[in-house]
Amino acid sequence: MVDRSRSRLTNQVFEKIREDIVCGRLAPDAPLSEADLCLELEVSRTPVREALIKLAEEELVVIYPHFGTFVAPISLEAFKVGQYIREKLECALVEDAIKRMDDDGRERIRANLREQAAAVGNGDTFYQLDNVFHALIAELSGYAGAWNAILRAKTQLDRIRYLTTQDSDRMTLALNEHQMIADAIIAGDADTAVVHMRAHLRTVFGHIDGLGLDAPRPGLPSRKRGGRGKSASSET
Repeated sequence: MVDRSRSRLTNQVFEKIREDIVCGRLAPDAPLSEADLCLELEVSRTPVREALIKLAEEELVVIYPHFGTFVAPISLEAFKVGQYIREKLECALVEDAIKRMDDDGRERIRANLREQAAAVGNGDTFYQLDNVFHALIAELSGYAGAWNAILRAKTQLDRIRYLTTQDSDRMTLALNEHQMIADAIIAGDADTAVVHMRAHLRTVFGHIDGLGLDAPRPGLPSRKRGGRGKSASSET
């Protein structure tokens, strides 16, 4: 029988560490000590170890047996794959959302944009509302579950997005892009909405130069690309 309370605790630990990695609070190559995580999160070693294994499967941490566990570097290859999947799905979702759009859907989009406008300058809040905007389009399309697939695919993309959208000018740019997408959706113009969505999702490509993605990581054991840890280290 599955221990539901243990599973929930592991998921909570997983989500907390994952958020800290995606938002940059845990930097690439930062060591992850099970003991420190247990103290910080006030949990036992078992949910921490299980969460780290799940994070390794998502390529957000790297587990080196007998050496330690570290935050994974941002993978340019995984970023490109995630971007490709996201663009294909979200452009299709925009078209389907327009086919099903009603007055309630239009007002929900407008309300989200008002919240985004009020959040410019607050990076964490704006980032969350950005995701809500895209998830809302998926919901209105009739394929809300597609957003979960997008979330899984865009993990590395989110790490870059968070690094490159934390100043007010870039938040304002993203808001303007969202507004153009929303205007086309509300007007029922699928072709224009897809064009604006595609351009919006490709904006991140202009911000990745100089981030040193996939550069050699000095001081860490070498690993084959795509390798995943199978068990958490005893300690770092």
